[in-house]
Amino acid sequence: MSTIDPIQTIDFPGMSTVVVRVEDWPMARIHEIFDATFTALGQAISQGKFTPTGPAFARYDAPPTDTATMEIGFPVNDGLTEDIAAGDFTISNSSLPQGRIAITKHRGGYDGLPQAWEDFLGEIHTSGMEFGAPSWEAYDTMPTPETDPADLITGLAVPVTGETE
Repeated sequence: MSTIDPIQTIDFPGMSTVVVRVEDWPMARIHEIFDATFTALGQAISQGKFTPTGPAFARYDAPPTDTATMEIGFPVNDGLTEDIAAGDFTISNSSLPQGRIAITKHRGGYDGLPQAWEDFLGEIHTSGMEFGAPSWEAYDTMPTPETDPADLITGLAVPVTGETE
């Protein structure tokens, strides 16, 4: 059973972001880097260094394999005036690119995201479109220790070209 909503295509205006960039991180330890980067980003937010304008996200330069190069952060209206050193991380400005993108929502736990991405990209291909990079996922539901994983909603997005059926 698919956990994704029907795919939509939109013209995305692009978005300024504040992120921690992570190179070649092992996917088997993905939760560790998310915990550490969100702690660093949360401290910068609480210090007034930047103000998020939407949910946290992860942007992937290419589809993850055993490792992933990604940016983890938040959308913003106003970027940083300078990079921020945060322990082992550097928090810096970046962006999500403008252009035509396909979007959907995954409903369920994060452990279902690999299958959701597979379903999403398969449906894009079936519709006659080709997908590109980068791709990103937005964590529309902020998880807490009490959150039922079935209640989590994650937005998936990827640039596309071609026509839909």
